[in-house]
Amino acid sequence: MNHIVLIGHGKMGSALAKGWVKENSQYKISIIEKEELLLNYKKFTNVKVYKNFNEFFTENKEIDFVVLAIKPQQLNDIKNDILKFENKSTVFISILAGKSVSWFKENISTEIKIVRAMPNLPASISRGVTAIYCSSSILPNEKLIIEELLSSIGTVSFVSNEEQIDLITAISGSGPAYFFYLTEALTEIAIDLGISKDDATNFAKNTFIGSAILLDSDNINNATSLRKNVTSPGGTTEAALKILMNEEEGLKIILKKAVLNAINRAHELKN
Repeated sequence: MNHIVLIGHGKMGSALAKGWVKENSQYKISIIEKEELLLNYKKFTNVKVYKNFNEFFTENKEIDFVVLAIKPQQLNDIKNDILKFENKSTVFISILAGKSVSWFKENISTEIKIVRAMPNLPASISRGVTAIYCSSSILPNEKLIIEELLSSIGTVSFVSNEEQIDLITAISGSGPAYFFYLTEALTEIAIDLGISKDDATNFAKNTFIGSAILLDSDNINNATSLRKNVTSPGGTTEAALKILMNEEEGLKIILKKAVLNAINRAHELKN
């Protein structure tokens, strides 16, 4: 039975733990989190929660996988605790934005077996998408377990170049915020035009939800063809899209600037 240690139990950590106890009961799972947990794991015999590292290490020696689900700025605070995982075969899975493989090798150990993963918020309902980069020391059988662990919260995709993690962070990691902001903006515009707040919220939210479900369920049409299906020549949608699809200052231009800004920030976090 593989022993999985989860460090941190915030939004992403709790989503992972919930997926594991539901799908992968063959694992021994330890959770290290100083805050009181909202989820109750007492009914699961293979799960144990620890308030701190000292409490954990008193009872445990053999650890197969360690998942780092804390904030990047907290990593320096627990660096000495990470060093206590003496087994050189332990695989570390980091979901921390901006912390590269080289950072772990320079600050933790040159021999550390490290994986970088970037899930997104829909992981909390098992509909996330996770990009995974494995350093060269990760073995094929370990890769299979990593895929299984992260598939518990949605779909996964392995990338061969670590730089792609920063790019994907700006697309899918931050992407839900873009979607929520578009919903927020359309709601506010509807209110400004005289629609009641309740109706504006309902129409904006469910328009996006319905469109997303349609895109997901349509096996024939992609986003481009579905957009064209909605757009009648000379109609109201075409008039709106002339603004949104303007090649000099339209939505694509603005989104690209936003994504590039997110990528730049990821690079800054490395330092």
